[in-house]
Amino acid sequence: MKNIKLICFLVILVSAFSFGQQRGCTKHLVISAKMNFEDDLKNNSIVIHLKGGIVSVITKEDQKFEKLYSIKYHDFGCAMPEDPTYYESYNHFAFEYLKEKHGNDWKKIINKNAFGWKD
Repeated sequence: MKNIKLICFLVILVSAFSFGQQRGCTKHLVISAKMNFEDDLKNNSIVIHLKGGIVSVITKEDQKFEKLYSIKYHDFGCAMPEDPTYYESYNHFAFEYLKEKHGNDWKKIINKNAFGWKD
């Protein structure tokens, strides 16, 4: 009986630390996304990450968007990332950049499959 209580206690303890690490991990992903976005901005190589599928979601209109705003799209295809937090965060910084630099016109033609896009 003591062994069962000890095992239950250890499981609860380990679970509590696991949840704490998850929150820290998400924070780390956001910071990493911000740093990578700033590097890409300096190098004029900003990317908007897209939720794809078996067939590419990038269209001819998207190619016009890329040329007009000097931003590339990256389509994950059917291999979606396990945790999209990084890509949602990175895209958030890209959206803020577009808004600051170009107003709101870009919102009409952005690919709606972008991670984190909310109309």
